[in-house]
Amino acid sequence: TVFAMLKDDGDEIRSRSWHGQFRELTRKCIVHNLAQAAS
Repeated sequence: TVFAMLKDDGDEIRSRSWHGQFRELTRKCIVHNLAQAAS
């Protein structure tokens, strides 16, 4: 459910560093929450 919705944005995390991965996941969650709030 939530994981499937987050994967719509892309199947993989492209960042190699921990900090980059954290930022990428945070961005995906923010975009997901904004999309849910808009609909």
